Amino acid sequence: MIYIGICDDVKAHRTMMYETAFRAMFEFDEAEFICYESGTRVIEDIEQNRFQCELLLLDINMPEMDGLSVAAYIREHWIDVDIIFVTISAEHVFDGYTYQAFSYVLKPQGMGRLSDELKRYMKAKEHSPRCLHVSIGGRKVPIFLERVKYFAAEGRKISVCQRGGQEHISFYAKMGDLQETLKEDAFLRCHQSYLVNTAYVKSGSRTELEVGDETVPVSRRYVEDVRRYLDGEKG
Repeated sequence: MIYIGICDDVKAHRTMMYETAFRAMFEFDEAEFICYESGTRVIEDIEQNRFQCELLLLDINMPEMDGLSVAAYIREHWIDVDIIFVTISAEHVFDGYTYQAFSYVLKPQGMGRLSDELKRYMKAKEHSPRCLHVSIGGRKVPIFLERVKYFAAEGRKISVCQRGGQEHISFYAKMGDLQETLKEDAFLRCHQSYLVNTAYVKSGSRTELEVGDETVPVSRRYVEDVRRYLDGEKG
């Protein structure tokens, strides 16, 4: 579990950051989010020993107490929390170094970059092989992507087919969200219900893919994506 704070005086921006962070965390760890509508609230939680965030997404331009003042307080009091500034202006970008921020992201157009920076943060934090963390029965389970042959949707759950006959794993998720999470990895959507690891694709056609020792269907909706992948492999 990782605790992530979101501090911004604009509710729409808090929501935007939450949605971006929620999706980005999907492949790494369970996340608990704490939202703050002002820097003053962050300081209050710290002073009342309620502050438990490991990462703080912090706006700069806020009334009462701006984000730089919050960051200064955090560093002066040796609060163990990482900071990513998420703000409207590049004016204070060099202050990021002063307060040892992990990154500095512009909003609102920078939400794609925020997602990238959150993923980079988690990779740097974990120093572990590429894996997907999912919640099963209240416990966190890592799924090492190099072992996955394909993901298959079964109702509201996604089933994981792994090499070597490893234990069956299934978890609650939407295939579209999983596809988005793994877009930078070697996974190909070939069907509404299937997301395959291309490392295990032996051959294919417009109707099916041979993945390891199994055959997975290709639907009309994704046939062009499959064709481009197969043509690229042949090339």
